Amino acid sequence: MYLKSIELSGFKSFAKKNAFEFNTPISAIVGPNGSGKSNVAEAFRFVLGEQSLKSMRGKRGEDLIWNGSTDSPRAGRASVRVVFDNSRKIFDIDFPEVSIERVVHRDGFNEYSINGSQVRLKDVIELLAGAHIGASGHHIISQGEADKIVSANPKDRKSMVEDALGLKLYQYKRLESERKLKKTFENIAQVEALRKEIAPHLKFLEKQVEKLEKTETLREELIKVAQEYFQYKMPTSPEIAKLDGIIQTEEAMVERERKQLQSNEYKTVRLKEVEDLYQEVSLMGAVETIIKKIGEFIQERKHDSNSQNVIEAKARIEKLKKQRQELEEAEFKKELGDLERLVGKISLTPGVSKEDRAKQEERRKMFERLKIRFEESNVAGSEEMKKEHAETSERDAFLARELLDLERSAESLKELIKDLETRLATEFKNGLENINKEFSKLFVAMFGGGEAKLILIKETNEANEALEANEAETLEGLEIKVSLPRKKTKGLMMLSGGERALTSIALIFAISAVNPPPFIILDETDAALDESNSKKYGELVEKLSKYSQLILITHNRETMSHAGVIYGVTMAGSGISKLLSISFDEAVEVAK
Repeated sequence: MYLKSIELSGFKSFAKKNAFEFNTPISAIVGPNGSGKSNVAEAFRFVLGEQSLKSMRGKRGEDLIWNGSTDSPRAGRASVRVVFDNSRKIFDIDFPEVSIERVVHRDGFNEYSINGSQVRLKDVIELLAGAHIGASGHHIISQGEADKIVSANPKDRKSMVEDALGLKLYQYKRLESERKLKKTFENIAQVEALRKEIAPHLKFLEKQVEKLEKTETLREELIKVAQEYFQYKMPTSPEIAKLDGIIQTEEAMVERERKQLQSNEYKTVRLKEVEDLYQEVSLMGAVETIIKKIGEFIQERKHDSNSQNVIEAKARIEKLKKQRQELEEAEFKKELGDLERLVGKISLTPGVSKEDRAKQEERRKMFERLKIRFEESNVAGSEEMKKEHAETSERDAFLARELLDLERSAESLKELIKDLETRLATEFKNGLENINKEFSKLFVAMFGGGEAKLILIKETNEANEALEANEAETLEGLEIKVSLPRKKTKGLMMLSGGERALTSIALIFAISAVNPPPFIILDETDAALDESNSKKYGELVEKLSKYSQLILITHNRETMSHAGVIYGVTMAGSGISKLLSISFDEAVEVAK
């Protein structure tokens, strides 16, 4: 057994807490009309996530809540809790037992929980879908809905069979994948639009950066020429030239003086020095001493190569050279400063090598030409330009990578959709073949012969006149073909009400046998059957119970006889449904 129990509290006519225990393959719920027994089927729909209030015979959420009576005040909320045995792991959850509860409040707010933990509706639906259970699936067939599958149009009938075969999950995945694919295409279009938007600006920036790169090459060339130019450059100003002339004159005078000093014949002695010598020797008494002193005086003057004139000239030359150097470190600084304003901080050494004036002039002209070219090619705000280009390039590269990822994602989704469509087609084809086998068997058992099967048909939807002939939508559907034994009756429209009921029951049971859900609720699907057909219905119920747990809501004595446990639902004058566990004989009486 998969379904263990359902507990209703404040739900519709079940004002007080009532619990149904299901521990046999077939359980029956009986009761007179208006007692509230069909509310049990609706409670199953409710707790399993049904969102259509119409299918639960309500217009608003509060219509599902006990509305009160003279004896019992109205409830503030309704709750339904269903418990499943999960020892066989039919649910993808690591618990031996799974309880699902839904609560609706009078303001319409709904709460869902799994094993006592609050969850979203989506979580409930996904958990149930994995076990082939849904809120309004083929396993909950309420009163009057047994004929639904035979009276539906081919398209809707196909959808019902797909649902029963458990293909809704694949369809949901396909629709989800198609939605994602559509969103991916939208994202691709957005990314392409963004790349298209920044492309002109990026192109402009690339040209500017290319120009900057050329300017950088020119800068390096200019620095190289500047280094050579300053290395050989001799100072070209009037002040320095004038100083050079004076220095040369002084140096010539010193040279002449030195030449004279080198010859003893032309050496001169200052009068003062002679007077000092005279004074000194006057005090000497011995002639030898005087002669010796005069000899020393002559020898000293003979080896002296620096006259006072030379000493003073050297001092002047030193001073002039210092002035020249200062004028030269200023001229160089000015030129270097002008260059650094163009190319930035650099290290240069002035005038360390010599070369002729013609070569030097050639270097100067080349240097000046490069400076002009560099000034003309220089781009204002180059650093900001480089930064913006780097950022824009990175943005474009990011968008390109994102576009590639999106295109890969789109291809992956296309493959997934293709695989899902192939799987859907294969599963549907195999499922339809198996359903037809069961449908034919059950139909023959019910009618003592004949033939029944589902046929896949295709029809073109031409409702939209705006569509071209080759764009018209092709729809698939399922047609029911029946042929009764010993009658010329063919087609559903020729069947009587009872025959249609038997046909729909045979089809529903065939579908359930092919892909059995854990449990099936049949709400008075046997109401239109006579005694003879009720026996056949009972036999089918027994057969179906081997695949799925059955909960039968019935008035039919024959149907009741197949139940292992029978619950009676009665209603007192207060309008409150009450639950009784009763015997077969009591059930027959209660059902009247």
